Amino acid sequence: MAESSKEAWDEVGERFATFGRALAARYKQLEQERGATTEEDKRKLEEAVQTVTRTLDQAFTSLGDTLRDPHAQKGLKDAARSVGDALGVTFSEVSGEVRKRIGRSGGPDEPPERPNGSSEGDEPKA
Repeated sequence: MAESSKEAWDEVGERFATFGRALAARYKQLEQERGATTEEDKRKLEEAVQTVTRTLDQAFTSLGDTLRDPHAQKGLKDAARSVGDALGVTFSEVSGEVRKRIGRSGGPDEPPERPNGSSEGDEPKA
């Protein structure tokens, strides 16, 4: 396990690079099995792979740099705290509703009240 965020993100980059090399090897293997593509197709594919690689590198570098920034860390902590607060309020509201409904039933041995005010065991009146 990495001991710093830089080491952790370096590992992420290396794992994606390893994946990219495996992908390239499979591609070359299929090319040999199915026959070569045109030079123009190869050039376009190489450009696309390079673009994806640069974009992923930029994204993960940006993420790593942002996570190391103290101001961004505070913002992330505040966002996480807001999620926690929202979940807390939501669970509190839900538990209040559950308590209200359980309180109306009169206890575990009594059938729950129906919306029309009758109990589940009440017989219809003729």
